[in-house]
Amino acid sequence: MQRLRKQAKINKKRFALMVGIGRPFLNKIEDGTANPRLDVVVRIADALDTTPQELLSAPTDETREAHEAKPARTFSSSLGTRHSRLL
Repeated sequence: MQRLRKQAKINKKRFALMVGIGRPFLNKIEDGTANPRLDVVVRIADALDTTPQELLSAPTDETREAHEAKPARTFSSSLGTRHSRLL
């Protein structure tokens, strides 16, 4: 998740707002010490334009390469700000 967030060039504060969680909880999710509910996983996957299954599976060389090859796109969030997001 952290790799995808960084590839999309979204900082932690902005990402936490996009997903609707607090930054301390985001930190715990990224460092592996939290177990978010399914609805949070779905919101994270949506924000990163991926699937919950992809987030929950162990990364492989193939999935890593596929994400690195995708160009970024810009979108508007409900907050009216613009973010770079993976296709």
